[in-house]
Amino acid sequence: MKAFAIALALAAVAANARDAFLSMAYTNALGEELPFSIFSKHSWAPDPKARFVKLHLYFDQPIPVQGISINTCGAKMDPHMSIFFNFDQLRLQVDSNLSGEVPEAIYPKQHGDTLTVGGFTDSIDVRSLTFNFESNSGFRICGIDLKDPRGASYTVKVPVLAGGSVEASSVLEPRSAYDPVFLFDSRFEYGWATDKQSRGARLTFAFDRQRRIEKLRIWNGYQRSAEHCWSNSRPRRVRFTGDGGYSEVAVLKDILGSQVVELPKPFEGKRLEMEVVDAYLGKSYQDLVLSEIRFFDGKDWFMLDPTANLKEAIARNRLDFAAAKAGPLLNDSYLAEGEVNDASEDVKATLRMRADGSFYLSGVQGEDDGIRYFALGNYEIKRADAGGLKLRLFGLYYESDEYGDCNGCGRDCNRNDDAASGDRPRILQEFISVKPARGGKFEVAIDKGGKRIHFGKLLFAREGKAR
Repeated sequence: MKAFAIALALAAVAANARDAFLSMAYTNALGEELPFSIFSKHSWAPDPKARFVKLHLYFDQPIPVQGISINTCGAKMDPHMSIFFNFDQLRLQVDSNLSGEVPEAIYPKQHGDTLTVGGFTDSIDVRSLTFNFESNSGFRICGIDLKDPRGASYTVKVPVLAGGSVEASSVLEPRSAYDPVFLFDSRFEYGWATDKQSRGARLTFAFDRQRRIEKLRIWNGYQRSAEHCWSNSRPRRVRFTGDGGYSEVAVLKDILGSQVVELPKPFEGKRLEMEVVDAYLGKSYQDLVLSEIRFFDGKDWFMLDPTANLKEAIARNRLDFAAAKAGPLLNDSYLAEGEVNDASEDVKATLRMRADGSFYLSGVQGEDDGIRYFALGNYEIKRADAGGLKLRLFGLYYESDEYGDCNGCGRDCNRNDDAASGDRPRILQEFISVKPARGGKFEVAIDKGGKRIHFGKLLFAREGKAR
């Protein structure tokens, strides 16, 4: 991602910092709890062995921010970590000269138990924050303090995690990417998708106890990118039915970002069904997609707790990678060390596979000043045995030399330009094979006839020191 100098107009400011509402928070290296616990319990840790951990915070409404500090629970961390504002809009620096080295001001400075970000000249209207902890591992966060332009701290409100389940009448394969539980995982790459059904599809929510619902916050369509959104169908008119003969109809807007849908009459009960009456039809696919849902009971926003399901999916991926002797690949970073066959020796690539089912791949294709690209999205395990892995990669592909490792965070769907670079993204689907090699390395091969990526075979070695 390109670095941009901060030169934003000062936003209108209230006398004191107000509440900031955060409906989505995700990490690509899940530990014991979702990162909402940073604000609800003042304690959160990712997978203790993971490196290049991302933490993504998506605010319901933009908030003017002019100071950030991270409480590291008394431990010191390597401050060489990056913070991105609104994904690709800008990252903090003081100097507007973009040539040469990126100024050190993009990195937090350690002050006692906290990492503090400096370099603000004006407030930034923040829709989302992405923290890349780079090579740090085994750390814990005891709080993130966001300051308004007058120096007051925001009180960050997060959804209550509720017990219950969700079932769908139709689910697209692989279910590991499109199960309806992903309506609550805070990832745009995952969501509920039907199997070629645009109308009549149903979601059934079963809550652990009597619940009141007055409103829903919905991210309509497949919000991985604008291209994905318009290519697939989106709900337009939905009918809610449930306990006590409840029946109401609501209309959803065809927009990126979230929208609040007020029910004509509040629902009270334990079982609520949502049926798609009609849809905005996709330009390429018959599948219908919803990305995220939250509920409002009149006092608090709440959501079904996806933690157990996410951990189960991570455990399955770990077992499959272990069966193929590729377990060390997960939640780490590997660099291409040289070609195995039929390609220029100066081709380089970075591969990051995540236990949560996401991936990041970047590099240069072709000799000398070839095409610079990055791709990110999900993987589907097609085969896992002693002979290695066969994976289907699907998601987004960019031809750009910008830093694009936003693994697990989707794009900023509050903006319709969806540009992490000068080029718009393209839909990606590739098949790769992964085999262990000597010295802790891995041979990665793109299947013949790759549509976007054509490096043939590369040897990848772990970035940095061995574990």
